[in-house]
Amino acid sequence: MFFCIRCSHLMLVLIFATVALSRADMLTYREAVKNTLNNSARVRVKIEDINISDATYRQNFAALYPEISANGRLEKYENLDKRNDLGIKTVSSEIVGGDSNAWRSSVYFWGQYYLSHWYKKRFEATYYEKLRDASVYECDAEVKKLVRDLTEAFGAVAERKLRIRYTSDILKLLERVLSLKKSAFAGGQVSYEEVLKVDAEVADTEKEISSLRKEFKEYLERLYSYMGKIYDEDVDFEEFVSDGKKQITKIKELVEETPEYRARMMELEAEKFKAKAAANNYWPDISLYGRYDYYGSNLDSPDSSVRDIRETAYTAGILINLPLFDGGVRKWERKKNLHELKKREESIKVIIEEKGRDIKTLHAGYAELSKSLKHYRKLSEQYDKMLNITKKAHGFGERSVTDIMEMEIDVLTVERDLKMTEYAMAVYEKRLELETDYKYFISEYYGDWACKY
Repeated sequence: MFFCIRCSHLMLVLIFATVALSRADMLTYREAVKNTLNNSARVRVKIEDINISDATYRQNFAALYPEISANGRLEKYENLDKRNDLGIKTVSSEIVGGDSNAWRSSVYFWGQYYLSHWYKKRFEATYYEKLRDASVYECDAEVKKLVRDLTEAFGAVAERKLRIRYTSDILKLLERVLSLKKSAFAGGQVSYEEVLKVDAEVADTEKEISSLRKEFKEYLERLYSYMGKIYDEDVDFEEFVSDGKKQITKIKELVEETPEYRARMMELEAEKFKAKAAANNYWPDISLYGRYDYYGSNLDSPDSSVRDIRETAYTAGILINLPLFDGGVRKWERKKNLHELKKREESIKVIIEEKGRDIKTLHAGYAELSKSLKHYRKLSEQYDKMLNITKKAHGFGERSVTDIMEMEIDVLTVERDLKMTEYAMAVYEKRLELETDYKYFISEYYGDWACKY
């Protein structure tokens, strides 16, 4: 009895283990996107660029605050001039003898606030702020490019695996047809030429499968390199599903929402503030300043000079610096900014042309695939009907088993092409969604945006 119970437990364990081994892992597109963005060093480089730009902006904005410093000095003073007719001398507002040697200590607090920074440095700080915002969009553009490459690799892997499956089924049917042809040839029912023809088809199909496996391995390694993670060889890939309803209108508005366009626009706005700051450099520098001095001296020891320290002076005032001539430094700085501004304007036109062309090209390919899909669906329906007719004819003895298998091969070939077209359309839809609605795409498949600071 105990032996039977143990055997039953062992059988259950074996059954569950077999089921677990037979159940292959499923790699979804969402998981692939998340792993890629979390693993990519390219994205992390862009994120650090954002942090650097933010630090640069805050560093320049800090110049709008007043500058306060504390300074101190302890020194030994030796009077080397021994003439006695020089009389009394002052050092740091302290009266000392003409031939005195002493230890001196001094401390002063210095503060300065540039009023002119509000019409000079403020525009320069805003320039760096806009560059920081541009770096965020640059990061989004890098993420978009990375996900586009991932989508192509993921689609290619899943497509090759699907083609391998259909082509393997076709090969099995061809091998059965070849076996029947050889038997028929041995009975004198078919010619040797027909046997050779099927044999050549088998060889071509095996060659196609070998080529597909090679491409599958290459795209698989490329996909794993993006994700930084390796799965089992029998992993299944999520198949994209096309809704066939992707419509593109108002190309200009779609381009204006792309991160590439937004990055160029931010750079243009930044250049405008930089040009404003360069123009204001012709204005005078105005600052408020104040200084509070302490001084101490002693003939004997440095610590006594420190203990003797006392208030000596207070200074406050307004400093105005008006540039009159600098050799043309400010002039050519402004000229350079104007040319950089024009360059940014032209770069925006380039982005509009490039992204508009990309979207139109993708949509044109998608539209043509949609037309091809309709033809393949009609063709698939026709072949299904022809297969049913062939099977019925076989029931009446008018068609052979070989004819049914050959028709099944044709049906599988058309079905494979139909599936490949549907899958290609689904990949196009992913790419179109990525190009035309990046914000929705990245929030849908990644959730927490990669580019943030």
